[in-house]
Amino acid sequence: MSLADRLAPGLAPDETSLPDHARYRDQGRSVRFDECNRAGTMRAAAVLRHAQDLAWQHSETLEYGRAWYESRGVGWVVRSVDLLIDEPPHSNEEMTGTTALVGFRHVMARRRTRLFSQAGRVIADAAIDWVMTDINGRPVRFPGEFQPFVAEVGASFTPEKIPPFAVDDAPAITITIPLRVADFDPLGHVNNAAWLEIAEEALYAAAPAHLSAPRRRIRLEYLALTSDPAVRCDVRVSAGHARVDIYDAQGTPLVRALFDVVT
Repeated sequence: MSLADRLAPGLAPDETSLPDHARYRDQGRSVRFDECNRAGTMRAAAVLRHAQDLAWQHSETLEYGRAWYESRGVGWVVRSVDLLIDEPPHSNEEMTGTTALVGFRHVMARRRTRLFSQAGRVIADAAIDWVMTDINGRPVRFPGEFQPFVAEVGASFTPEKIPPFAVDDAPAITITIPLRVADFDPLGHVNNAAWLEIAEEALYAAAPAHLSAPRRRIRLEYLALTSDPAVRCDVRVSAGHARVDIYDAQGTPLVRALFDVVT
């Protein structure tokens, strides 16, 4: 999808042909003080938390609430994020949030989630790929009663992938970041938004200007779980671009993150 499409008001191109109940809209949102950085604007991780909340609200309106998932021993975890942020709002600004199930693929679903200003400007546009897993975190196919909805949406997608970094390329700045109790969600996983905060913490130590650009694209791929008390972040920076690779104590890749300043 082009930059113009991602920043165009209203429905995104992959939302236009969906049945109405595949889309959800919430006009009662605002930017909380604790969601903002020192400049008083909304953090990128806060966008992901709003996206997560919108996904749950939409799921519950479709009658797939937490009890439905628990009774079937399944749940969703985020596999990847492609997030575009344009001039993030300030504290207490009102927003409208939308989310839509725009495609399914085997054990995966893609949501198009957007945040709008009161005037209808696109603040953030995200394609978020979710994987359905069992109670042990293994990917599983959708329950049978979910299949008619998948068929009704009738669209697929190509999963977002970030290639591994070539070991013979530019040297990295390595930063160790401890994990906090608050980083873990109700499933016992480091939350997808918390991983973005960890990646940005590492990036801030190496190239803080990347975090203050008014228009940014952030891509993340979540690879593995960890119970380690700290993680290693390798940061590589070039003009307008940065990459953060996160590993556990054994060197297992956990997260790959790309940050681009968009002009």
